[in-house]
Amino acid sequence: MNKLTLYFSQFLNHTKWTEFFLGLTVTLLVLLTLFFNIPPISSLISQFEGRIYDQIINLNWHSKPENLKVIIIDIDEKSLEKEGRWPWPRNKIAELLNKLQENGVVTVGFDIVMSEAETNYALGLIEKLSQFSGKMTTDQKQLIATLNNVANQVDNDQTLVNALGKNNAILGFFFHNSEGIRKGSLPTPLSDTDGNPLLANKLSVYQFTNFNGNLAAFTAAATSGGFVTNLPDKDGVVRHALLLANYKNNLYPSLSLAIAMNYLLTDKVALKKYNNQLTGIELDGLQIPTNRKGQILIPFWGGPGTLNYYSATDILNNQFNPEELAGSIALVGSSITLLSDLHHTPVAQLFPGVEIVGNIVKGLVEQKIPREFDWESLQGKLCLVIFGLLFALLFSSIGIFGKLLIFLITTIAILTNTVILFVFYNNYIPPAFLLTITTLQTFVNFSYSYVIEKRQKRRISELFGQYVPKEYVKELIEHPEHHTMEGLNREMTVLFTDIRNFTTISETLGAGGVKLLLNSFFTPMTKIIFEHRGTIDKYVGDMIVAFWGAPIEDKEHASHAVLCSLSCIEHLPQINTHLLEHGLPQVNIGVGIATGPMNVGDMGSEFRRAYTVLGDTVNLASRLESLTKFYQVNILVSDKTRSHLDSILWRTVDKVAVKGRKSPLTIYQPLGIVEQASARLLQEQEKYETALAHYYNQDWLVAEILFNELKNVNPKIYLYQMYLERIAAFKKRGPSPDWDGVYVHRSK
Repeated sequence: MNKLTLYFSQFLNHTKWTEFFLGLTVTLLVLLTLFFNIPPISSLISQFEGRIYDQIINLNWHSKPENLKVIIIDIDEKSLEKEGRWPWPRNKIAELLNKLQENGVVTVGFDIVMSEAETNYALGLIEKLSQFSGKMTTDQKQLIATLNNVANQVDNDQTLVNALGKNNAILGFFFHNSEGIRKGSLPTPLSDTDGNPLLANKLSVYQFTNFNGNLAAFTAAATSGGFVTNLPDKDGVVRHALLLANYKNNLYPSLSLAIAMNYLLTDKVALKKYNNQLTGIELDGLQIPTNRKGQILIPFWGGPGTLNYYSATDILNNQFNPEELAGSIALVGSSITLLSDLHHTPVAQLFPGVEIVGNIVKGLVEQKIPREFDWESLQGKLCLVIFGLLFALLFSSIGIFGKLLIFLITTIAILTNTVILFVFYNNYIPPAFLLTITTLQTFVNFSYSYVIEKRQKRRISELFGQYVPKEYVKELIEHPEHHTMEGLNREMTVLFTDIRNFTTISETLGAGGVKLLLNSFFTPMTKIIFEHRGTIDKYVGDMIVAFWGAPIEDKEHASHAVLCSLSCIEHLPQINTHLLEHGLPQVNIGVGIATGPMNVGDMGSEFRRAYTVLGDTVNLASRLESLTKFYQVNILVSDKTRSHLDSILWRTVDKVAVKGRKSPLTIYQPLGIVEQASARLLQEQEKYETALAHYYNQDWLVAEILFNELKNVNPKIYLYQMYLERIAAFKKRGPSPDWDGVYVHRSK
């Protein structure tokens, strides 16, 4: 008792109280995220939980049970090549169903939706002929009668209805919350063991407002139906699956549940509740745990392809072993990207939806559904409070090294317990909330300056990691005083580049081709920009915007930008070779570079922000990039950029007045580094500058002679021809009295 009294007397000093209440505050904050689902804290905890679960589930793939065969009838690329593009005629679906059941398949589930009637061309012809009923001849009437007989024979929808009626088939449909016209019809909702409709009432089962169902005739003929709607977690990963859904207060089963019910020969469901909240369902004595929303953790038996796949065309053409189908549950669906039924899961980034259904069916029948502890329940919240109080009490009585030791021991214990319970007992206690409490209590008791420093480093990395080279990020983290999120106005250099005639190119490519082309272009170009210490501002369509001089000040910003542009042109043949190897067209680019004052900083709205540049100089670079097409050159540079570099061989392109700027400027084309230029290029360039000087002095005859000589030597350079055309025009009518050599561009 004396020791206990001494302990509490030590605890009740100011420092210990502060540490205790810091820990208690952390616990209460975590509880608030449960009560009110506070973003972004709840999102972070959810993502944290998801990452942990993804690691654990990959340790616990179940072995495939031999007493229940679930197979996939795959509408794969092979099937589409042999049987024709999707959707197939309904008589082909009927034939597939018949063959499966004829070869011993117990239940066939369809992870496809058939919501629209197939066109019956015979009926369409009858309708057109009937429009002339008043003028019909005997032959025409006989033709209509014949067509009526044919229409019944080629009614593929009726063929499928007949097949559904005589076989054991479960049809899938979609629930959603989008506005629009409802398609098809719904099957009969679930009923309880007494045959009464199961109502959602005050249950928290996920509610939908719309659906995309199958044709009413299909729904009526099929054995039953279930929805195939997948709801990913907040990070976009599909870990949970809905077994039940609420539509207009009626409860409907998922396709997996409907198949399991059919296999178990039951059409009744009993709901298990606690405090008026769903905790599970019962199927013919089989206990299936769910959360309050009617979800389960998907029992993945392995990665994609763990279940046995059979190509649909092989089934249709009898190219299979009937013994392998006997006694199985068959799921008809697709594993190819074309039919858009691939999902990001813990075990694979692209997992076929039809195989997700198959995994769940196995889990339901084999009773391998993990039981997930619900922290949102009253018991869960109480457990968190007790855990947080005990941890805060312990933390407030020990020093900093003791805190670190307790934190490590507690973290290891939580994770070890989670893995053991999941792997050996199929029970999952989500550890994220416990780990969040321990982690936050640990670090909130460390120095404020340390926390602020870590937060600043993380912020810099997240903000600039996608914009600047890794060395920049490292330098910013080591010297945060070099960067501020506030807007700055400084002299910098900005570069615009895009693909010439991209609109025309994109029209010849599909969406996948456009994506591949842009990725193949953006990746090497971004690498070159990073190699020259540039910062990526944005990608807009086929355009890249980059700048130099921020977030870290760069005195050589103009030089780095120009050398980067030359490197981009130099590497363009390699990029085009890569594009040709992938069956894509070659590209050409234009680059505009301008130097001057501009605003740079973290700009945007409270919803989305970006580190970007604004100002007249930025607009000028955009104009120059557009002018590269006019002058038929790859790179155009402003006079201010040119003034920063003497090591580059420059070609004076023109004196121009561009739209949006009052004062004219001289624009230049960089030809390369002077020291690396050939004697021939130097001589040609010297003659060009001489010809240009005569042009500006209105010495038309000499300028014309020199430009003609240049054109004869190098006819590919458009500038020579351009100035010859201008000289010819001036010789006819002469320039205006105030002509200063400036060419006015009226368009952007």
